[in-house]
Amino acid sequence: MLIECPECKASISDTAASCPRCGAVSPDAVRTLPVYVADLNMKFSTMFWFMIKAAVAAVPAVVVLYTASTVIGGLITPLLRP
Repeated sequence: MLIECPECKASISDTAASCPRCGAVSPDAVRTLPVYVADLNMKFSTMFWFMIKAAVAAVPAVVVLYTASTVIGGLITPLLRP
């Protein structure tokens, strides 16, 4: 079924998210759909390597947080002493 674009008056599909001619978004097209994870079928070895990669990726974050807290602590500590 075709409807009229509210902006350019072109005929567009009623299932189109936006007008292909002018790009206007139809008010009916703006809707959110929930996302459900039905099944996570992953081999043990794949999950193992995923967890290893996540742990390795966390190391730089810990180093950055430690360095930042040390620098901030070093700057604030002299200000708090009488």
